[in-house]
Amino acid sequence: MGGLGNVREPATVYFVMGICGSGKSTIAARLADELGIEFLDADDFHPPANVEKMRSGQALDDADRAPWLARLNEALTARAGAGESVALACSALKRRYRDVLQRDLRRYRWIYLKGDRDLILDRMSQRSDHFMPSELVDSQLAALEEPDDAVVGDIRLSKRELVEKLLSELETKNRL
Repeated sequence: MGGLGNVREPATVYFVMGICGSGKSTIAARLADELGIEFLDADDFHPPANVEKMRSGQALDDADRAPWLARLNEALTARAGAGESVALACSALKRRYRDVLQRDLRRYRWIYLKGDRDLILDRMSQRSDHFMPSELVDSQLAALEEPDDAVVGDIRLSKRELVEKLLSELETKNRL
């Protein structure tokens, strides 16, 4: 191996979190595109039983989430171990869920998409292509433990403005 030119930054996982309707998938996909990294949506890792439960208007409990969170962590640690950075859209509502997701990762950043209930309900009412019904907004808000270690994004901003602001704040944090 050669000199400093061959030293690579360790892989980073960018967790884009928030309740349903906050724009996690859209913003995480745009961040991934801007950063030139892979985008993953945690919803794609749910077993069919979880999807059906949510589709029927029932909130998931911790027993439903545990294998899903472990599966996500396995996928993330495998990618990070291979030197691949990833942007993951995931609700990650509680601190203990975030602890499982970030376990064994060397570098990660949390991005919390924050918005008020009325705006999120309005967004949810306009979605027809997602299994999560708007009836679960209140249960997600009740379960949410806001992170204290995240870059916070205001979902009232346009998507372009929000991504630019997040990228700027992430760059600043990376320099610290």
